[in-house]
Parts: sequence; C-alpha cells; structure tokens
Amino acid sequence: MLVKSDAKKEKKIIDQLIENDPELMRQHELFKAEMAFKQELINTRKMNSLTQKDISKLSGLSQQAVSRMENGTGGTIETIIRYLSSMGYSLSIKKNS
Repeated sequence: MLVKSDAKKEKKIIDQLIENDPELMRQHELFKAEMAFKQELINTRKMNSLTQKDISKLSGLSQQAVSRMENGTGGTIETIIRYLSSMGYSLSIKKNS
C-alpha cells in the first residue's frame, strides 16, 4: 500500500535522529550537498534545452554515465568536469558563508 509522505514529519524525524549524532549529522549534510549539486546539474542542462543524449554527444560520456551521474549513483571529478564543459561551464570552489 502506498502512503502519501509528509515532508514536515519526515524532516522532524531526521532532525531527531541526527541531533545527538555528529557523524550521522555530517553524513546527512554531505548527502544534502550532493543531491543539491546533482539537481543543479539537471537544472542547468534543462535551462540550456539539452537532453542527456545531447550531453553524451557533447561530452563524449555515454548516455548511461550521464544518467548515473544525475541520479546520484556515479560521477568522478573527471566526468563532472566533462559534463559541465560540454555546456560551457566550469567547476569552481567557494568557501561556505
């Protein structure tokens, strides 16, 4: 049976779980940062009216590699750079504020 999720309730549960566990909190923050980055890749690709297949052709990566990277199951620094370069973007580092 499918149950509709409740984002507020789920966030509260996660917050309670990580509240007293610094390692779990660190892992959660890394997970959120990775998911935000992957979503930014997808949004940038779509903003440029490109498909995964287009990125594949432009970057030389397989379409499967592009899909795995966007779905969070793959992606080395090299593949991320190739993905970004194919759209005219580069990777940079900035300090958290």
